[in-house]
Amino acid sequence: MATAMVQGALAANLSLTSVPFTLSSRTVAAPTGIGAVMHTVDAGGPKGAAEVGIAQAGLDGLCVHATQSVNLPVIGSLGTWSLNISSPAAATPLTSDQLAGGEGLQARKLILDAQALKTSKATLTASDATPNVIGAAADGNGIKGSGINDGTPGQFGLDATGGRTTIEGLKADANGATIAGAITLPDLTIGIAHGTTSC
Repeated sequence: MATAMVQGALAANLSLTSVPFTLSSRTVAAPTGIGAVMHTVDAGGPKGAAEVGIAQAGLDGLCVHATQSVNLPVIGSLGTWSLNISSPAAATPLTSDQLAGGEGLQARKLILDAQALKTSKATLTASDATPNVIGAAADGNGIKGSGINDGTPGQFGLDATGGRTTIEGLKADANGATIAGAITLPDLTIGIAHGTTSC
């Protein structure tokens, strides 16, 4: 009975509360690059955030990790709990070519609202005809092509949609994430654990 109550409380709190989370992946390949703009969110924390758009993403593994303090009426605090949503990376790391070619996890129009996005290495490919533009208009066509459709005219943006972007060791501290299309998650695991253990 107590276990059922705890699980029910966690489900209700996690679905109704805006809880920052961490999204990580070993490697991400974006065949048509990425876009990014500054915007404002209200998630109970810092107001400033970046919106990062990836029109097509191939990911070698995915981990979404959120923590939350749980309090119940009468009972009181149940401490900190973690929700982990994961699909493991391949046993042998996938290359950017493999991910861009359709292997790994595939997501269409992946949009992250991130307070911080860190990588161990990022390669943003471009050409003379389609250069990467730092300071592009936040409502420009390239940024819209990455899936970001709410960029404010005149605001700062990064348009790196001129070629493939490869991100290694992605870690995003995010307020939200959306995927407009379907995503296939092999060996998907969704688990709740007491404490702050990540996947």
